[in-house]
Amino acid sequence: MTAMKHFDITYHGETVTLADLPEYRKFYAKLASGQWEPRTFRALSDHLGPDVTYIDIGGWIGVTPFWASKRAKRVLVVEPDPKCREILNSLLPLYPNVTLLESALSPEDCIKLNAVEGFGSSETSALAIGDGASVEVQGCSMKKLLKTAGPGPLFVKIDIEGYEYVIARELKALDAPQVKGVQLAVHPALYEKTQTGPALFRRGKALLATFRLARLFERLERQTTVGKYPSLVTYLSQGIALAPTPRGADILFLNRATPLQSSVPDHTLSGQ
Repeated sequence: MTAMKHFDITYHGETVTLADLPEYRKFYAKLASGQWEPRTFRALSDHLGPDVTYIDIGGWIGVTPFWASKRAKRVLVVEPDPKCREILNSLLPLYPNVTLLESALSPEDCIKLNAVEGFGSSETSALAIGDGASVEVQGCSMKKLLKTAGPGPLFVKIDIEGYEYVIARELKALDAPQVKGVQLAVHPALYEKTQTGPALFRRGKALLATFRLARLFERLERQTTVGKYPSLVTYLSQGIALAPTPRGADILFLNRATPLQSSVPDHTLSGQ
């Protein structure tokens, strides 16, 4: 097998080595210009540090986890997409503080992963959407993931293309003292596609489910802004209820207290 080519790219203040593949070059230009998810990198810049373990659930081709490896003590990447896993594995030798878990966040031992626009795109989902290829992948529960991460403080980013609605109860495990913060991407348009019935009913389901996700945690406090929207009410009304197609957003939750440095015994660290 021919070795995958790599190249260096600078974005949001860090130079990162990524896979040099033609299908991503247009995206890389957007990334280098700072136009891709600036709020995500702002949150990572604010909340990562040399004492923080970063968990990236839905690591895609490594754009956020490898960038974060420059700022965090340790990085855990959860990625089930077979093409993305190949890309990530080719880069891992360059990032000694990054660990890849080749699985999907799920309480199930095995789930079906669907490629909406082919594997390797950013839209692979465990939701029953699209008519592309599919593959069975291993599941990893949040409890197991937190045990692997070990002592806090932890910062977690979740971007799983609509599956966040299905496993909301699983996400509740993050409402824990060692978790410093969570950035949760919500995809109401994808969730709406999985619903049945009249259009107004499906929109209402997506609206209610997003509201519940925004109020998911007790220890972790939702920030005033939701993505580019000044408040949750504005997002729910303008971004979902009144929008022709519901718009996605990132919801940032932060611990109201100082995260515990160690809330699990050291022997729970992976490999021990």
